[in-house]
Amino acid sequence: MVLSDADILRALRDGELELAPFDERNLTPNGYDLTVDAVLIPSSGEEVRSGLARVPALSWFVVSTRERVRLGRGLAAQLWLRSGYARRGVLASFGKVDAGFAGNLTVSAFNASPGELELPVGERFCQLVVERLDSPALKDYPERSGRFQNQSGVTLAPLGDGGVARGAVQRVGGERISRGEGGAQDLLNDGSVCLRHRCHLCCEGTEMPLTRDDLSRIRSLGFRESDFCVEEGGWSRLRNVDGRCFFLKDGLCSIYPSRPEGCRIYPLVYDESTGEAAMDPECPHTAEFGGIEEGGKDVIALARRLLRERRERRS
Repeated sequence: MVLSDADILRALRDGELELAPFDERNLTPNGYDLTVDAVLIPSSGEEVRSGLARVPALSWFVVSTRERVRLGRGLAAQLWLRSGYARRGVLASFGKVDAGFAGNLTVSAFNASPGELELPVGERFCQLVVERLDSPALKDYPERSGRFQNQSGVTLAPLGDGGVARGAVQRVGGERISRGEGGAQDLLNDGSVCLRHRCHLCCEGTEMPLTRDDLSRIRSLGFRESDFCVEEGGWSRLRNVDGRCFFLKDGLCSIYPSRPEGCRIYPLVYDESTGEAAMDPECPHTAEFGGIEEGGKDVIALARRLLRERRERRS
């Protein structure tokens, strides 16, 4: 069964479906239009993330969606090119979005027209048509393969053995980073260790402090601060619901590309007794994250910023 606009709104309210950021103006009678976040033109290596992308005639291009999509076990989806682009000579290849998938979507397309194609970043490009399964999947996408689970930005290759998308261009916190063979800092940022072990222990009973930038970034996704944040002793922290982080859904972070800075560098934490960075002893997989040399400076800088903002908040 294809979900109507009313069904989509109901699934969003029930937490069965997530579209972040969500804009009700993008709803169609039986779907939701996804917008352009970045355009990669492989022939030239050019990646456009603002303004206007100009795709040469007879050229392959790749689009990543601004929206992060998460489907529950009882939902799957199709992607369809918006007819306006089809009429301009764009051909696109779409696969099924499986039950349990979470992440931004990457669309491969071809400008088959004899002229240059102008594609504005932020423009609606394709439609997500959500379907309800007759019964929930016994094993969802991350349990069956999960090769592109939690992908972010233009992703051209599946997860490798180490959990890093080889040759992919991904976005972390709005910053472009190129994924090569990885390294200590990559492992601290990309969540591959957590995905491999299906571990979300750090999201249970979280006490993660939030910077002003974290609060602003998450609010921009459409969340009310009172929903995801609590104020305690001058600190702003992630809210727990039933003992788990507000954003933990089906064992995954539902705002992964926009997650707080402290979550990005975890399991590195600030040790108040020494004033230095250390691996959190409560994380069971610290041995797989490499050293702390690169991330240590980030932890100390973050701790200082949080303390400064707390002082300012209390004054």
